[in-house]
Amino acid sequence: MSLSKTAVIFGAGPGIGAAAAREFAALGYRLALVARTESKLAWLVAQFEAAGANAKAFVADAADGESIDAAVRDIRAWAGGDPSVVLFNAFTSQPAGATHEVDPAAFARSLMVNAGAAQHLVHRFAPALLAAGEGSLLFTGNGFALSPRGHGFGTLSAGKSAMRSLALTLAQDLAGSGVRVGLLTVNGPTARGTTFDPNVIAAEFVNLHDGTVTDTEIIFNGVPYRA
Repeated sequence: MSLSKTAVIFGAGPGIGAAAAREFAALGYRLALVARTESKLAWLVAQFEAAGANAKAFVADAADGESIDAAVRDIRAWAGGDPSVVLFNAFTSQPAGATHEVDPAAFARSLMVNAGAAQHLVHRFAPALLAAGEGSLLFTGNGFALSPRGHGFGTLSAGKSAMRSLALTLAQDLAGSGVRVGLLTVNGPTARGTTFDPNVIAAEFVNLHDGTVTDTEIIFNGVPYRA
């Protein structure tokens, strides 16, 4: 079973998501850009099309499983099959506040956005990758998964910790299948023109995808990987 040379960027924003999309566009991949806000996606697609890339916007809410499924169906129809690269880049830091004061329903929603949606995508796309014996499932992690923090960051720490566990256990489950699982844990705040520039960070996804890095996880501390 063959896969489409398409990269899904779930959580396609102007930072790491857009930078990762540029990396895969440079490798000849079509881009399925997924986010919650249609107007921001339209601007992003226009930028890629102006640069000669084949890109299309798909609207989905990471907190809504039916919305994710609709995007999956639309991506398959557009790409002519399942994608060969899926990058989960969605996150929310809300609700902020002390862990014991956060509304439980809002906390559960944040876990869905940060981790549940990642598992949802894996559940939908992994079977085709396994049948083909190739492709990549990639994840953007956060340093709060390594060192969880309170004082307003408890929600994000919990969500990213759960997502990191999902990626690492998925790598164990798929070991030897030919499917690459890669986790890029960004251990610091991103900012253009710094050592945590999204364009520098995003290049590491290609290293995870093509096997230049054989470990499941890259912990990015501001220094790019060197072979």
